[in-house]
Amino acid sequence: MNDFDAKVKKFIIKHQLIPDESHILIGVSGGPDSLALLHFLKRIQEEMQLKLTVAHVDHMFRGEESYEDMKYVEKICREWNIPFHGERINVPKEIKKRKSASSEAVARELRYTYFASIMEKYHIPILALAHHGDDQIETILMRLTRGTTSKAAGIQVKRPFADGVVIRPFLCVTKNEIEKYLEHYRLQPVYDPTNKSDIYTRNRYRKYILPFLKKENPNVHVHFQRFSEQLIEDEKYLMELTKETYNKIVIEEKVGLTLSIKLGVFLESPLPLQRRCIHLILNYLYQNRPSENLSANHIDAIIELIKSPNPSGELHLPDKLKVYRSYEKCIFTFSLEKIEPYIYTWQEGETITFPNGSQLKMFVADDEVRVGNEYFILDDNTTFPLYVRSRKNGDRIRLKGMKGSKKIKSLFIDNKIPIPDRDTWPIVTDRQGEILWVPLLKKSKYESSRMIKGKTLILQYIKQSDFWEEQG
Repeated sequence: MNDFDAKVKKFIIKHQLIPDESHILIGVSGGPDSLALLHFLKRIQEEMQLKLTVAHVDHMFRGEESYEDMKYVEKICREWNIPFHGERINVPKEIKKRKSASSEAVARELRYTYFASIMEKYHIPILALAHHGDDQIETILMRLTRGTTSKAAGIQVKRPFADGVVIRPFLCVTKNEIEKYLEHYRLQPVYDPTNKSDIYTRNRYRKYILPFLKKENPNVHVHFQRFSEQLIEDEKYLMELTKETYNKIVIEEKVGLTLSIKLGVFLESPLPLQRRCIHLILNYLYQNRPSENLSANHIDAIIELIKSPNPSGELHLPDKLKVYRSYEKCIFTFSLEKIEPYIYTWQEGETITFPNGSQLKMFVADDEVRVGNEYFILDDNTTFPLYVRSRKNGDRIRLKGMKGSKKIKSLFIDNKIPIPDRDTWPIVTDRQGEILWVPLLKKSKYESSRMIKGKTLILQYIKQSDFWEEQG
């Protein structure tokens, strides 16, 4: 076993995975890989002055059988004098709640959440997992096949996790080498029968594709690992450039889980940065609702929408994320449900506050000159109440200096108002329903041409961003 030990130790040193005197939490299922990792770290514990702790999760897929696995791991830890933490999590029940989520994804999420809680509770900075070289090959091929090219680098040797890092010291060895290690030390792991079932995607890769690759080249795992490490290094550099671009183009809305990007700057960026920017945006928006259905095809579709000669359009992504192209902006949002028409009665002296934070105010004229489409001077003959409502089909406004009237729809198009905003844009009418004013866009011919201090009423629209600035 000298070759195995030397290979793993060299890998640990190369990637600076385990400093001396580290406290390590080891995820142990009791299977061959995790048992070998636990045994290996136990063997080097004294040499490196390590403190070891074990965490085990029973996902309750196999009833009493999986519970026996948990008791077996606890027994080993007791014999080897290693602190043990175990948790039974009813993953099948959780899967039923989530409906569309895969069992593998839910189990992984809940397992990692438990690991993070133990790390936080006991101040453990390192989580060690037993992924090996064969796992790396399977992961890279699965992601490429699925079209998840943004994660094509596969399993990282070391990455941030919880308040510390997760490490994988066995990525340099194969499943076969681990089995020989177990045989040499006469270790008896438990075997999960579901690992042989063709129901699971990874098992099919393991059973049908991996043997062919290993027959072509027994050291194929070395090349895949090298490919992974090089790709990760390249990605780190490109991601730094991407973050600079992201900060220039992304506008985060303060209300709702919504982002928009400025297309002018975005389109000036090289295509590799464009793709990564979209990927960052999707990562942010999906952070609390992971989706296995996202792929490179979605990123390509978003870029195609942005580059389309049509100034407007929309896409529907998994879990009801909507992407809108509207002239010089592209909007990503989960917050847009079906917009219900609204109408407010606006009495003299009242202030109307909209759900997004924008406001309509009414006040008596003072010495300050009020110009611009954010103000409207009420004619003395205007009778209350006024009404503030959403648009209706066929809405028209009679503009100053213009014969006839203009469609509100045309007004929105002329001013390049984003499609999602049109159904919520306020329209102010008089008691008879005549449109007086479309705030920020146009005033009707019914606006007063004179203003008397202390008498004339002024209407003011404070858009969302201004409102938040006023609130400090």
